[in-house]
Amino acid sequence: MKARLQLKDLKASNKAISPREPGLQKLLEELHLHQAELEMQNDELRIANEKLELQQLKFSGIYDLAPIGYFILDSKGSINEVNNAGISLLETGRGNIIGSMLQVFVAEDNRDAYHLFFRQLLNSEKKQSCQIRMRSKKGADLYVHMEGIAITPMRSMPLQCDIAVIDITERVQAEKVLAKTKERLELALEASSSGTWELELDTMKFYLDEFNYQTCAIPGGEFDGHYQTFIGLIHPDDRAGVDQQFRIALNNQKPIDIVCRFHNQSGDTCFASIRGHVILETGQPSRFVGIMMDITAKRMLEEESALVRHDQQRNIALATIHAEENERARISEALHDSVSQLLYGIRIKLGTVLDADDPATVLREIYKLLDMAVDETRNISFELAPAILSDFGLKATIEEMAKRLSSEGMLIKTKLNRLTGRLSLPIEANIFRILQELLNNALKHSKASLITLEVKKNRSSVEILVSDNGKGFDSVKPEDVASGSGLTSIRNRLSLYNGYLEISSEPGFGTQVKIQLEVTPN
Repeated sequence: MKARLQLKDLKASNKAISPREPGLQKLLEELHLHQAELEMQNDELRIANEKLELQQLKFSGIYDLAPIGYFILDSKGSINEVNNAGISLLETGRGNIIGSMLQVFVAEDNRDAYHLFFRQLLNSEKKQSCQIRMRSKKGADLYVHMEGIAITPMRSMPLQCDIAVIDITERVQAEKVLAKTKERLELALEASSSGTWELELDTMKFYLDEFNYQTCAIPGGEFDGHYQTFIGLIHPDDRAGVDQQFRIALNNQKPIDIVCRFHNQSGDTCFASIRGHVILETGQPSRFVGIMMDITAKRMLEEESALVRHDQQRNIALATIHAEENERARISEALHDSVSQLLYGIRIKLGTVLDADDPATVLREIYKLLDMAVDETRNISFELAPAILSDFGLKATIEEMAKRLSSEGMLIKTKLNRLTGRLSLPIEANIFRILQELLNNALKHSKASLITLEVKKNRSSVEILVSDNGKGFDSVKPEDVASGSGLTSIRNRLSLYNGYLEISSEPGFGTQVKIQLEVTPN
C-alpha cells in the first residue's frame, strides 16, 4: 500500500517534470516497472496466504476429527498438542492434558516399555512403535498401539515428537479370550484323548498334531504328511470305506463322521472316531479340519455292556417264564382248591336229589354251593384281570379290591386323591398290580388289623403309600425283603416309569412302603 502511495506521488510529480530532464524521465519509468513487479508479488503472496489458510483448516479438521489419538510432545515428553480422539481416550479435558507428561497416563507396570520407546524415538530418525497399557483419568485400562517419529519442523524450531495412539483394547481382549479358549480346547482334547487334523484340498497334505500320535496309535515315523499315507495306516478292513467317506464328504462339502481302526506298535487294535468339516475362506485355500478321538475304551465298554444287556435280557426272559409258570400254578391251585371242590360237592349233591327225603333242602344246599362257586370265580377273575378297571377306572378298582379283601379282623382303608381323570390302561393296570402285590404281602406277613392304601396323582407322577400297623421288621436286614415278597415284580414294573421304591419298618410299629412313578395323562 505504501508503494502504491509513493507511486501516485511519483505520477503527480511526473507531470511537473520538464522534458528537458531525460534522467528523471528514465527514473520514473524504472519506478513504474518496479511498481508492476511489486503488485504481482503482492497478488502471489495473497494467493499463497489463502492457500496456506485453507491447508491449515484442512489439517486442523483432519487432526481433530481423526479416529485415532494424535499427540505432539516436546523432547522431554511433555504434551504440547492433542486431538479430540486423544482427549476421549484419556477421559479428561484438554486443560488437564496439555503440559502434562504422557507417561503419567501409562500404567505403572508398562512405563519401562514406554521409556524405551521414547528414548528410541529421540535417538532415531525412523518411526518407532510399541504396545503398552494406559490408564485414563477415570481409571479405565486400555491397551494401545503407539507409533511415533521425532522431527524438527524448521531449523529455528525445537525438536518435537509426533505420536499416534491407536486403541486396541478390544483386539487384546479378544486375543486373551482366544488364548483361553485354545488352552481349554487343548486341555479338553488331552482329557478326551483327542487330536486335531487338517487336510489341504489343493495339495492333499494331511497334518496331525502330537495328540494323534500319543492317543490314536498313529506311528509318527511312518507318516510323511500325505493323505494316501494316512489312509494306508488304517486297518485294511476299514481302509476302503474311510477313503470313500472322505471323498464323498469332500465332493459334497459335507461333514464327516466315521469310526475306523488303527494298529499300534504293539499290534493291538485302536478304535478312532474321525469328525470334521470343510472350511471355505475368501483368499485362503480350502481346508478339511476336524478331530480324531481314541474311543477304544468306549468300544470295549460298549461290547461289555452288550454282553451284560444280553445276560440281562436272558435273565428277564427266564424271570418272565418263571413268573408265568408261577401264575399258572397259582391259578391251577385256586381253581383246584376252591372252584373245583365246590363243583365236585355240587355234583355229589345232585346225585342225592332223587333219593332224598326232602329234595327242596338238598336243592337249597346246591344253590348255596353254586353261589360260593360263582363268588370264587369272580374273585379269581378279579385277581387275574378285573373288568372293572377297564370299565370304571383305577379309583373304583382300588375301592372294590379293598372291599373284597377286608374282613372282621383286617380293615383296609383307602385314601385316593385326584384320581377322577383316567390314565392310560397299561399304567392303571401296573399301578393296580403293584397295590395288589403290596396288599397281599401285608395280608400274609404283617399280622396287621389295619392297612391303609393311599394313592395321589400329580401332574406328571403318581405317589403310592401302603402302610400297616402290623409286627414290622428290622429294616437294616435287607435279606428280609430283598428277595421274594413280589418286590422283584414291583421293581420291574417301576423301571418302566422311572419309579423308585422306599421301605421303612420297625419291629412293633408296622411297615410303610412309599412308591413314586412318572406318568403321562391319557
